[in-house]
Amino acid sequence: MISNKNVNIARAICDRESGNNLKSFRQIALELSEYTLLERLENDDLCKSLGDLPNETESVFNIEQSHSGLYAATVQTNKSVNIFEVSSMKKTAEYRTNERSVWTLSFHPSNPNIIAFGTLGGKVFVYVDGQEVDWLDEQEPIGSLCFHPHHYFLVITSGNKVTFWDWQNNAIVTTATYSDCKCRFLQITASSMLITGISQTSLFACTGIGKNLANIEPQYLMGSFLRTVNFMLDSFEVGFTIENSFTVELAKYFHFWSHLLKTIAARKDEFRCFSSVKSKASCAKSYLNTTLNILNRRIDEVIEYVERTPVSFVPETTTYISEEIIDKYCHEPMIYFKRICFNFVERYNGYMKYIFDLSLVRSILRKIIKIYSDFGFYSSLETRPVTDYHLDGYFIARKTSEKNQYILQAWDLVSFPDNNDLLDFKQDWRNVISICSINNDSNVSISQCERYIASVRYMAVREMEVRSLSSANFGERMFVYKFAANFVSLSFSPSSRFIVIGLRCKKRLIFAYIIDRNVKWKIGVHFRTDLHSSNVRENDASTPNERVGLRLCLPKDSLNYKEINCIKWAVLPGHGLFVGLKSQFIQICR
Repeated sequence: MISNKNVNIARAICDRESGNNLKSFRQIALELSEYTLLERLENDDLCKSLGDLPNETESVFNIEQSHSGLYAATVQTNKSVNIFEVSSMKKTAEYRTNERSVWTLSFHPSNPNIIAFGTLGGKVFVYVDGQEVDWLDEQEPIGSLCFHPHHYFLVITSGNKVTFWDWQNNAIVTTATYSDCKCRFLQITASSMLITGISQTSLFACTGIGKNLANIEPQYLMGSFLRTVNFMLDSFEVGFTIENSFTVELAKYFHFWSHLLKTIAARKDEFRCFSSVKSKASCAKSYLNTTLNILNRRIDEVIEYVERTPVSFVPETTTYISEEIIDKYCHEPMIYFKRICFNFVERYNGYMKYIFDLSLVRSILRKIIKIYSDFGFYSSLETRPVTDYHLDGYFIARKTSEKNQYILQAWDLVSFPDNNDLLDFKQDWRNVISICSINNDSNVSISQCERYIASVRYMAVREMEVRSLSSANFGERMFVYKFAANFVSLSFSPSSRFIVIGLRCKKRLIFAYIIDRNVKWKIGVHFRTDLHSSNVRENDASTPNERVGLRLCLPKDSLNYKEINCIKWAVLPGHGLFVGLKSQFIQICR
């Protein structure tokens, strides 16, 4: 049962008088309205169909809402888009494409009368005040699109391309990722941060790393360093979920790590850098602190995992690696990083300025060297020959048993479109939030406050993660919920406290979980330690997932059950949930 603790208005008044109020009255009121709805959903059948949808509506597979919450739009398979006024749920407009089904749509953040949608046929339409004002034709299906919050241009993804389209001035700028990648999710926050979901590359997984380091110009080895560390941590995290796999992954990547540091040390003086740039020369800037902070936090999670494993698999080494020896291994690579940190690096078309905190790089080096030394790798470094076999791209390729795995990343659009430097979406190591499953826009949710992002990652089971988008702890995992069922959608409540997970069920089973994000003990859940954790309440025989949230079975009458495609929380407080079915759009009452 979801707890209503700390949503009491009277308690909030007392806390305000005593100076202890930690939540605004608006936040408390939002949570209270949501809790009231959830209490009713436990016992009452609140589903009601909308009677004014045409009979030919076969399947509503996504629902989007305006940022104000006044309007909702349904994406369905009858080649049209329906617009509803949320308060009355009366249809106010219908836009027909006369071609393939609509897959993605977006309202403009500041003007709900501007809407754009993309089809599986590769066309994008923009409507203003109910009139079509422009359209764009792409060669591949439109995977996702969104408006910039402060400018009138669209960001569109089709295949491996991301297009920035200023439809008012008929200007188009296109950039691409690797040829075997696809982008399936786009959203821009109010602070001009672009969130993308791009699939993992297989053909180009070893680009710039492993045995291909020799082909990289020395001024670009910083990218190779970040990409190698990112891939290593991906592999280590997968190793957490498979018994005895972590040490295997650790050994596999030691050769990549050792070869990387030796290459950086050997080529630290092979590039030109200057304390200033020539007049009128172009200089691109690369901000790396967010990426470095994320990598440091992920390494800390690896260390924590090793320390809290019930049966330690750290070998007993006879050789102790002192701090002085760790500093020795860091010394020459740090000369390279100091040069690129404090200078402008010359490149073929101008200069590059890497902007980062040098202590963050030093911390990464020391932590990874310490992990390997604890497992005895550095004590036998000289007896471990590195061959092309050990550095082959076969090792680096990410392997997963789940399809549709995408990298969630953040990109800064504050200076766009004034800055002509295009985003490099091939940098699959930059500002990585998580790796998750994405089929369409409804598979990732960003809270209304834009402080949290929710996605589902496939490890041993599916893990719904809530991660931070705040600058202070960007990318930090705040909450984890593990489940086995196939999921179809995610949605934050208006207060950002609750998350609804839509499930794919073909008969009368649970078709949604509603999760309380404030159940703090769910952070860092691990199957082997869950039930023995000191945070588990005494005399509580329920399993971990039974203690969290509400399991939704609707409609209550099994004869009326229909398979769902998505379930979304209404943006407007007190307006309940929207459910997209395979047969017709229904609404859960307020």
